[in-house]
Amino acid sequence: MIDKKQNQSQIYDGINSYGSFAKINPLLRLPLDWRFTAAPAGVRIFFTMRRGGVSPAPYDSLNLGFHVGDDPELVIRNRVALSEAHGIDPALVTSPRQRHTAVVELLEHKEQAGAGAFSEESVFDPCDGLATALRRVPILLQFADCLPVVLAAAGARPAIAVLHGGRQGLMAGVVRNGVSMLAERLGASPECITAALGPAIGPCCYEVGPEIAAAFGERFGEEAVAGDDRVDLAAAAIVDLKAAGVRPANIHLLDICTACDRDFYSYRRDGVTGRHGALAWIE
Repeated sequence: MIDKKQNQSQIYDGINSYGSFAKINPLLRLPLDWRFTAAPAGVRIFFTMRRGGVSPAPYDSLNLGFHVGDDPELVIRNRVALSEAHGIDPALVTSPRQRHTAVVELLEHKEQAGAGAFSEESVFDPCDGLATALRRVPILLQFADCLPVVLAAAGARPAIAVLHGGRQGLMAGVVRNGVSMLAERLGASPECITAALGPAIGPCCYEVGPEIAAAFGERFGEEAVAGDDRVDLAAAAIVDLKAAGVRPANIHLLDICTACDRDFYSYRRDGVTGRHGALAWIE
């Protein structure tokens, strides 16, 4: 494997911001997660880890995904534990049915809150990005190597979007669509959007083959390709964030490779496994 830190220090030009995230144990108890400390006032953003739940191997232990083969009742218990640790209502946690698309939907009405909270089914299907300006309506998406991207717009009317940045979704423009949703439907200026990029498989581990890497490089530029057969999801997302008008100073990357770090789930490393999450809400 290549030295990921060395590779990324050249690619990201200072956008790596490990210090913008704090590893926490909510209320001095499990589950463990990372809090995005640079979130705008009134916005809460967390990236969960795999410890602190009740699921057995190979889903151990804080698996948040219903679609991976885990006992659904255990997934519900994990989601409830996560919600209680953060003082939010588990019945209002809203999750889309992710299918590696570039579809970003708007959670506009309170009646939509809680879709996908306690089962895989959701009214947001297919959907790989969910945005809202509603208060106290948490959004949760699940990951196991793909890149979590959380957008937060400050102002009199705060707004958030949580995006599932897989290779296919990134290629199709899920990040650009997320910024457009906040700007066009919720009135947010891209210059006022802060982006938190969570743990994902790094260029050290994400081998895709020469043809896919070449297509990725053509779409995002050489900074999104490592060698002849590896791609960099975070670098690709940063390219589209900048192109959409997000200021580089407002882009923050939690520089953790999920395939290297066993505190996170990794489909590429383990095959059958659970899903960690990106959780965000407006207070």
